[in-house]
Amino acid sequence: MKHKKWTVYVPEFISPIEPQREILEPIAEIKSGLAKDEKELISIASQVDAILVSMNTNMTRSVIEACPKLKIIAKYGVGIENIDIEAATDMRIPVTYNPGVNADAVASLTIGLMLAVIRGIQIGKKYIDSKNVWNDPKFMGDDITGSTIGIIGYGHIAKKTIRKLQGFDAKKILVFTETKKNEKPEYSNVEFVDLQYLLREADIVSIHKSLTPQSRGLIGKKALKTMKNTAYLINTSRGALVQEKALIQALSEGLLAGAALDVLEKEPSDRDNPLIAMDNVVMTPHIGASTRKTRMINVTNTANNISNILQSKKIDLKFVANPEVLS
Repeated sequence: MKHKKWTVYVPEFISPIEPQREILEPIAEIKSGLAKDEKELISIASQVDAILVSMNTNMTRSVIEACPKLKIIAKYGVGIENIDIEAATDMRIPVTYNPGVNADAVASLTIGLMLAVIRGIQIGKKYIDSKNVWNDPKFMGDDITGSTIGIIGYGHIAKKTIRKLQGFDAKKILVFTETKKNEKPEYSNVEFVDLQYLLREADIVSIHKSLTPQSRGLIGKKALKTMKNTAYLINTSRGALVQEKALIQALSEGLLAGAALDVLEKEPSDRDNPLIAMDNVVMTPHIGASTRKTRMINVTNTANNISNILQSKKIDLKFVANPEVLS
């Protein structure tokens, strides 16, 4: 058996696994299995040439600095907040990810969640299952048509969501962004505004923002009180952007009409989380990027990036979070 030059550590494979193995096994030995703590992670990662992580493995500075052999840290998907990019850059280790790969899938789910919560789709099914109730006033819903939609963030997913909303004849789409204020909106019904104005005016507020120390808890008690009591909150981004206790209180006290959440502060959620039992809450288990097409592109891109880096082949810099290390 031919000796394999490199070793790749995948703490937690994201399916489909076979395409990744087909790309990596011809050139590398693959180790897998989640480390129980940082000490074990360092013990494993310090001996490998590449590591491919999900959100469940934290690549801290301590871990990265203990891994002098690492030639690449690869991340499934888009979010890289669990990787210390500065530490990786200091160690001249490229960090790869997949910007934009899940934009269409997440935007589509966002629209689905909007419709589900404003039209009471989940509660309708619940009451058919439990009580065979039909034509009850509690099923009265709202419309996207003629509504004002607030979009927090203006990245790939936000733009895809705005594009899909054009077919629903929304009255106005208000966008809050801290980084692209000089960019001209793609559509005439889109307007850049400050966050307070967006929260105050929007009938539906949809979050499409990355999680940073500054954005953590962005939507808390004050923000929720600013929103209309007839408004709905949608979050398909990161759970920690919303202060969950404040959201539960706002929903319980009628300060919001409802919420639709694909992400939570803690995942999986505790079974006694009050949000689960609320009739005006729609929840999905972090499935924003979980379409067959999106997942296949995600895993094959990620595996190919590892293969190319290990073999000193060219890599598209759009996949590299710190491209300066490859210059």
